[in-house]
Amino acid sequence: MNNRAMPANLQPPAKLQTAKLQAEKLQPSIPLSITRIQSTIDYIEDHLQEEFGIKDLAQVADMSQWHFQRVFRATVGETVKNYIRSRRLSHAATALLASHLNILEIALEAGFDSNEAFTRAFRAQFATTPREFRQQKQAFGFPKMKPQICQTYLEHLHANVGLEPRIEQSPALRLVGVKADITVPHEAFDLQQLAAPVWQAFSARLAEIGRRVDGNACLLCDIVSSSERHIRMFVLPCVEVKDFSDVPEGMITAVRPQLRNAIFSHAGSGVAWE
Repeated sequence: MNNRAMPANLQPPAKLQTAKLQAEKLQPSIPLSITRIQSTIDYIEDHLQEEFGIKDLAQVADMSQWHFQRVFRATVGETVKNYIRSRRLSHAATALLASHLNILEIALEAGFDSNEAFTRAFRAQFATTPREFRQQKQAFGFPKMKPQICQTYLEHLHANVGLEPRIEQSPALRLVGVKADITVPHEAFDLQQLAAPVWQAFSARLAEIGRRVDGNACLLCDIVSSSERHIRMFVLPCVEVKDFSDVPEGMITAVRPQLRNAIFSHAGSGVAWE
């Protein structure tokens, strides 16, 4: 963390500073990065009807925008953008039951530009329209509760994720695959979503690649650069080959150098993207 004072004209608003100080007081036994994510979750809850973005939340967490989004997704289980939208929709659902505001007024308060856009998003989350929800007073998936970082949660992590890695040497690999260069705003960064169409296109051409070592495929990715507004990255679904004598048209070659890997165990199921 950079503790140097910022110039006066770059100091975050007072409410951001307050949220950051609150994070320092949260459960001292919990890693600081996780307490700061909880602080941003609390900040989102307190400012659902206000305009804020990734940059503001990253300031609360005292992280770079890129690192904040990675830690947030790992902690909460979804992207920052999706979490904020789901919480605003839940807040809107509460307003549908507890107020006499019309649906358009509630939609505007939730940050939607039109009743149509609000209805589409509401149906996607709750499997019903705002009007039907108000009439029936119930919906699937309601409410969308915010996660609470607590000792129980940390005990689960420590029980299911090994803390001592197994160190292994892996040899250099010759790889053939399809590369895609991607530029997206910070709030739209979702590796799984961005990589999916590239992976599907690569899978459809997998049989064209000769001299493969085995049937396994992998996805390489990296951040090329990160500005205040955008992230530039690449994704490269690929397979290991014995040599580069049979490379299909439109595909590229790459050599991953020899590496020393730290391998951690995890007890459970799910999809990991790194």
